[in-house]
Amino acid sequence: MSYRDGYDFRKWYDAEARERPRRYWVRWGLLIGLALIWTTPVLSMVNPGDHSALVPGITTTGMPIFLSALHSPFTRGAWISPQGFAKYDEFERKALSDAMRRAYLIDLCVIGALFLWLMAATRAGWPVPRTTGQWGSIGYAIVMTMLALPVIFAEIMVPMPDPEDESL
Repeated sequence: MSYRDGYDFRKWYDAEARERPRRYWVRWGLLIGLALIWTTPVLSMVNPGDHSALVPGITTTGMPIFLSALHSPFTRGAWISPQGFAKYDEFERKALSDAMRRAYLIDLCVIGALFLWLMAATRAGWPVPRTTGQWGSIGYAIVMTMLALPVIFAEIMVPMPDPEDESL
């Protein structure tokens, strides 16, 4: 669906959007950051070494999400609140609502899959989290997924303005 089907591309030319124009690399930075965040709990359970240096691992793997989110217009003005949500037009509100719904459905599926995996892993003798650092890294990955997925889906679902419509 293009902007000609109800999407107002001029919305991105206000003063706030000029400070943070939309960029294609933001969605890839968020996806890469999410993948890096999920490697921390996996590596902490598979690696039999010392896990006392888990916090620096979490800090460095979270940086792509934080840096990419700074450049996303969907992290401005608390778009989850009613006042922030009112800044968007009807097409954007529908896309953002769909993004939130899909993101939290995936989050619930990930948490359910985690519990199913823990049940199967204890029976099969696979690696399971045993230390507070391992559980903390799993919790951190889940929280960062819950924060990043709505923004990732919003970046993907709200189309970019056409290049010929952008001012030079």
